[in-house]
Amino acid sequence: MVRANVISLLSSLLLLAVAVSAGFAGGAAPAPLRVRLAAVADAATAAGLPGVVVYTRIGSQATTVTSGVADVTTHRVMTREDRFRIGSVTKTFTATVIMQLVHEEKLALTDTVEQHLPGLVPNGGSITYRQLLSHTSGLADYFSNTRIFAPYAAGHLTYVWPHTTIVRISAKDKPIFAPGAPGKVAYSNTGYYILGLTIEKLTGRTLASELERRIFRPLRLRHTTLPSTNRPSGRYAHGYTDDFGKKHQDVSILSPSILWAAGGIISTPAEIAAFYRALFQGRLLPLALVRQMQTREVDVPQSRGRQSIGLGLFRAQLPCTASWGYNGDLPGYTTQSFSSADGRRQAVIAINAGEEGAFT
Repeated sequence: MVRANVISLLSSLLLLAVAVSAGFAGGAAPAPLRVRLAAVADAATAAGLPGVVVYTRIGSQATTVTSGVADVTTHRVMTREDRFRIGSVTKTFTATVIMQLVHEEKLALTDTVEQHLPGLVPNGGSITYRQLLSHTSGLADYFSNTRIFAPYAAGHLTYVWPHTTIVRISAKDKPIFAPGAPGKVAYSNTGYYILGLTIEKLTGRTLASELERRIFRPLRLRHTTLPSTNRPSGRYAHGYTDDFGKKHQDVSILSPSILWAAGGIISTPAEIAAFYRALFQGRLLPLALVRQMQTREVDVPQSRGRQSIGLGLFRAQLPCTASWGYNGDLPGYTTQSFSSADGRRQAVIAINAGEEGAFT
C-alpha cells in the first residue's frame, strides 16, 4: 500500500504542476516549484520507489528533477536521459496515427472493424473506430485474460504472442456491454491492438515504421521507439515489480509483444512532452482533428467527476484549467503525462516501478 500512497502523491503533484504553471505561462518556472518538485520526488524514493523523473514545462521554460536510482543492482543514479517503458501513454501515439489516416481519408471514425479487418472479432460490424479510441466498444481487455497473461505470470517474461492472436483470444471473452451503449466505458487494451492492426492493414507497413515515419523522425524524438526486442537499447531505467511472484523483480526484458500498440513505446519524459506539445499545437494533425481528440466522449466511472475520455486522450479537470494526456501503468513502470489543451503547460512523471513495485 506504500506504493499506492506514494504514486497517489506524485499524481497529485503532477496535476498541481500543470495547475500552478497556469499562473506563470510565458515566464520561467519559479524556484519554489522546482524545490517542491524535488522535495516530493525525494520523499517518494525515500518511501520506497526506486527512481523518479519529474518534468514540467511552462511556455519555453522546462524544469526536470530526478531522484533515486535507475538500476538498484549497480546503484546507478536516475538521470533525465534514462528511457522508460511508457505503458498506455503509447495509446495517444497510436491514436494520432489513426487520426492522420482519417485526415488522409483512408479511414473514417464511423467505419467499423469489420470493414477493414473482416472476421477478426465477433460483432465487428457494430464496433466503430471512434468506440475503440474512446474505450466504448465494450470489448474485454486482454490483460484480464488468464490464458494470455499466463506465460508472464509463470515467469516467462520474454514469451512472444502474435498481435492478431492476442486479439482473437481476447475477443472470445464476453463483451462487457454492447458497442456504444450510452454512458458505458470499459478500458480495453484489446481495442488498441485492433487500431494497430488497422494501421498496418491500411498502410502496408508495420506500426513501428509508421510511428517512426509519421511522429518520431519528424519531431526528432531520438530516444523514442516502439521496440521489437526484449531489452531496451541505450540508457534505460530498469523496471521493478512484485507482480510475477518475485520480490522487486527486474522486468526490463518483458516481451514487447504483450504491450505493442497499447503500451509498448519506450521514451523519456522530455520527449513525451515534446510529442504532446506538437500534437496539441497542430504540428501532427490539423487543429480541427486535435479538438475532436480533445472532445469529451464519456466520463470515467469512480473518478469523482474529475476525469473524462476523449479520443486517445484522458481529460483531468483542475480548479483553474483542464489538462489532457494519459496514464501508463504496467509491470515495472508508471508514467503520467498531462498538458494544457494548447500544450503550453505540461507535466510528466516517470517511475521505474509498477504493479506493487515499491521497495518496502
